[in-house]
Amino acid sequence: MQRLICRLGTRARQFWRKEDGASTIPAVMFLPFFIILMFSGVELGVLMLRQTLMDRGVDMSVRLLRLGAPMPTHEQLKRSICSNIGFIPNCMNDLSVEIYAVDKATWTSSQAGTSVTCIDRAATEPPPPTTLERGASDQLMLLRACLKVDPMMPTTGLGGALTKTGDGSIALIVTTAFVNEPRKN
Repeated sequence: MQRLICRLGTRARQFWRKEDGASTIPAVMFLPFFIILMFSGVELGVLMLRQTLMDRGVDMSVRLLRLGAPMPTHEQLKRSICSNIGFIPNCMNDLSVEIYAVDKATWTSSQAGTSVTCIDRAATEPPPPTTLERGASDQLMLLRACLKVDPMMPTTGLGGALTKTGDGSIALIVTTAFVNEPRKN
């Protein structure tokens, strides 16, 4: 019996002295952090791509307004922006656009100091109507657009750190200014 205990003690000492797999433990400990860092980088890239596409979509649609095209309805303007974006799913339901005239003497508008109006996905009633002012000839105009997108990982990494709205989405906001072309009265 004593020989058995002695053998078990010897084997136990040999087992604890082995260094095989010593690098496995730190790798297992740090692997979740590296995975979160990697997915956060992918999420940042996707959000930057969406923001860039939204900027481009708004610029392409505003180009027509700058040149004096008739003022579209809110739905037509949203459709124009969404068709120029392309990559963002459910764009028509998650996009809100508003246009205001800016007084060049005081640099204020009717919506000075207000936040951008975004779609509330959790609301049961339809959203309030948005303002689309045409403005006068040679008038400075301000267009603000808000698009709600969902983060890929809403609770961890970058998705957990970003400021989210009440429904868990992120608001991508684009603001642009343009001057109406002079029109014949």
